[in-house]
Amino acid sequence: MKRIIALLAVAALLLVPFACTAVEEGPRFVTIQEWLDAKGDCGDCMLLLKIRQVLNPVLAVGADETGEVNLYSGGEFDLILVFGDEEGTLDGYWMVIANPRYNLYEDTVEMADWTVLRLIPDLP
Repeated sequence: MKRIIALLAVAALLLVPFACTAVEEGPRFVTIQEWLDAKGDCGDCMLLLKIRQVLNPVLAVGADETGEVNLYSGGEFDLILVFGDEEGTLDGYWMVIANPRYNLYEDTVEMADWTVLRLIPDLP
């Protein structure tokens, strides 16, 4: 009986690292600072950003608790027309994006390669 318990304990200790690796393989949320430190190479990651200010139709400033980034649409589409509300503004909205591309020259997130997963109005 003691051998069976010891064998089960050893098997559990050997399988724990594989179980942890499998859990970490899915998409995960990262902060702006983690994303910037990794130069955008975060695998399958997502960012939750609050839109601080829409500067023009293709450029906005997004932030989380660790920093700010420029949200540039690449000029391919108009942020305000595609995602804006009736007043045409996104200020204060929360945006969940997946796999943003890192711009080495500007330190910005380029929206051309983003997947916008959700746009959420800020609660009062």
